Amino acid sequence: MTKPVARIIAAVVAIGVVCCAGALIVAVHLPDGDTRPEIGNVTPEGSPTESNPPGNISRNETPNEGSEEVPEVKNMTSKEVWERAQEIYASWYKSQTVERVLKEANMTPEELPGDVTEELKNTVQFEDIIRTWEFDPQNKQVVIYASPALNEEHEKELSVVQGRRVGDWTFTIIWEPYVPSFVRRALDAANMTLDELPDEVKEEMGKTVQIGGVRKWELDPQNNRVIVYTYFSRDAKHEQEVQAVQGREIAGWTFNVVQEHHIREDVRQALDAANMTADELPDEVKEEMENIVQSADIGSIRKWEFDPQNKQATISVFFVPKRNDVDAVQGKQVAGWTFTVVHNLEDERAYEKEREQVVAELLRFQKDHPELQISSFATSPTQIDVWVRNLTPENEALNGTTMHNRTVLIQWSPVDYALRMAREEAGWM
Repeated sequence: MTKPVARIIAAVVAIGVVCCAGALIVAVHLPDGDTRPEIGNVTPEGSPTESNPPGNISRNETPNEGSEEVPEVKNMTSKEVWERAQEIYASWYKSQTVERVLKEANMTPEELPGDVTEELKNTVQFEDIIRTWEFDPQNKQVVIYASPALNEEHEKELSVVQGRRVGDWTFTIIWEPYVPSFVRRALDAANMTLDELPDEVKEEMGKTVQIGGVRKWELDPQNNRVIVYTYFSRDAKHEQEVQAVQGREIAGWTFNVVQEHHIREDVRQALDAANMTADELPDEVKEEMENIVQSADIGSIRKWEFDPQNKQATISVFFVPKRNDVDAVQGKQVAGWTFTVVHNLEDERAYEKEREQVVAELLRFQKDHPELQISSFATSPTQIDVWVRNLTPENEALNGTTMHNRTVLIQWSPVDYALRMAREEAGWM
């Protein structure tokens, strides 16, 4: 099993009904008393996120109609079912990689012989050292760019592919030094080639990324500067690492670190509503807002509002668990701005009542519509995420619609689907 597959499969979400002021998650139990958590409330890093199922799996197929013919196996243990789900997902993952490479080459699957496709799938397991694949249909070549230093074992195994002929096609491996993707993006943005950046600078950038919280990199070839944008942190070690990089000179290039306050999405919305930019809000105010969100227990924040003329920041909350925390924020002045906390008991009661209704109605909706193949819900005041076991025309039709004054977003996890297929093969469903 490849590392990406293991990482993706390992990401699970607990089962149950969770209700809180800011968000609601409603999940369902597995059949036959299985206690393994369903995977569906998150899309783990590296998993396919396109609306189409990976490989050749149709939206309307049942698990037994998938792209891979497998015998039905009964009396499988939970561990065996889990391992089978990993195998199924690995097959999908490989298929999608091939599809992506073909798309980048502007080729259709029919233009690549089936035996070449299968050989290409075999190389996906070495993707931890592969930067990219390229097709040369004129010369009938599959070109693989890889960095040998990342995994010596995979280097040896991939080296065997060098010069391999499959039909009329030849596999060619081009070995190159490892360059992090963020370095390549910065080079592209600066219209620079890899050779224009000294090796010592590339190496230092690789070390600098370890300070964490890095949002963006910029290269200024005219002034020989590397600009690192990172967020402020309360961690003393992080700040020490930032200062150690600040002004460092490497091979005639200077490293500059620009620290920024992290702006939450709800704060950005409030800034837009007030026709303000983040730069118009003093750093001290941004810092205080971070303190309020992370430290003060003033209840779930419903929204922020800014009044730049009177320099007021208003926080509307659903409920107040700790009065002292509210009093500490209420009327506080920071950099000429005044903080105000608004808590309306009627709003709180209305929200709690509505939340209970949403829970009941979502559960009823799931029960009444088995054809939608819903596994779980997650809702906020503005959005309902609906996780489904399989994409179908029926549940896809819900995407973007409105339920309970919230926008519905259909979510599908191929990991969840792989687990379901494995259960069907084992006769569990």
